[in-house]
Amino acid sequence: MSAQNITRLPEFSVIKLTGVDAVSFLQGQVSCDVTKLAEQKIMPGCHCNAKGKAWSTFIAVQHDADILLVLTKQSAEVSLAELNKYGVFAKVDITDESENWFIYGSDENLALTENADISIPLADEHFINLSKQELTETISSESWWKTEILSGRAHLYTATSGEYVPQMINMQALDYISFNKGCYMGQEMIARMRYLGKNKRALYIASSDNMESINIGDDVYREVNGNKRSAGKVINVCYADSKTYLQLVLPNDTDLADPIFVNQTTSHSLTLMALPYSLEQS
Repeated sequence: MSAQNITRLPEFSVIKLTGVDAVSFLQGQVSCDVTKLAEQKIMPGCHCNAKGKAWSTFIAVQHDADILLVLTKQSAEVSLAELNKYGVFAKVDITDESENWFIYGSDENLALTENADISIPLADEHFINLSKQELTETISSESWWKTEILSGRAHLYTATSGEYVPQMINMQALDYISFNKGCYMGQEMIARMRYLGKNKRALYIASSDNMESINIGDDVYREVNGNKRSAGKVINVCYADSKTYLQLVLPNDTDLADPIFVNQTTSHSLTLMALPYSLEQS
């Protein structure tokens, strides 16, 4: 396999659920309809607290008799602890399986080349792959993360875990939420936000020609009456092609032409970009 196609993704982790109650237990914990996972094989979802704020966003995979959740390491720490808190009441074992998988990004389905056991399509020519074997020929993850950020798919980290209801990070647009399933943790708040129109925030993507020094969880600013005031936060950032690419949570009435700044002293504004999906409610 050519090295140009494969990158190591140390930011990600794997949680495994196994046992006769794995499906029914997880169904009551997360935003996606887990009862359909055996048929669909791969399904995105959110794990939220009782107030509907997402601890993690994940991709669920049916793997033999087990369910695997692929998510960031930082958000996995919270989700693993919370799942185990309630899992003691069901016939389910919930474990951190990160040491048993090597996780890679690629622009092709590595499972078709026998270099990965599981390939998860995120977008056209854009995959997360789980492999039992280590692949030695890899390159920097800059290009993979650029594609991921521009896809508008949100991943959560320590600074952002438990901060946003899924609709505030556009998860409804990528089918992370089933509005037809029964009750689950945080379901009441998530449904209220959909049906009562209470959501005032959304995920935006942006770029900068400067290599901005910025971290996940940092504030970004809008100029109001000559003063820069906090307008939202950074939820992801990467550097590629001598540019900075960001995901931001901003008021959902923000116009793409509005100047947004990464700090209160700069005069250089970010360029907000069109999302690759619609936020219109179906």
